[in-house]
Amino acid sequence: MLSKRVEILFDPAEIAALRREARKTGKSVGALIREAIKQRYLTPSPEERDAALQRLLSAECRISLPSWEQVKKELGASMRRRIAAD
Repeated sequence: MLSKRVEILFDPAEIAALRREARKTGKSVGALIREAIKQRYLTPSPEERDAALQRLLSAECRISLPSWEQVKKELGASMRRRIAAD
């Protein structure tokens, strides 16, 4: 939901071009401006996405998980403790 207002001043040629594009696309001038802002400033670039993926796949992000046998053993022990407590 839109809840904040910003006032932007355009010269007559800019607003005319925006209005033509809005009519052509069936969108409002505000929607065009919001889309442009999202694309330019709020969407990560391909390079930023690649860097984030590399960080996730790096050795520093790897975690060590116990084996299934260890997990099964701990779950069994936890269940036995709960049953004994009841």
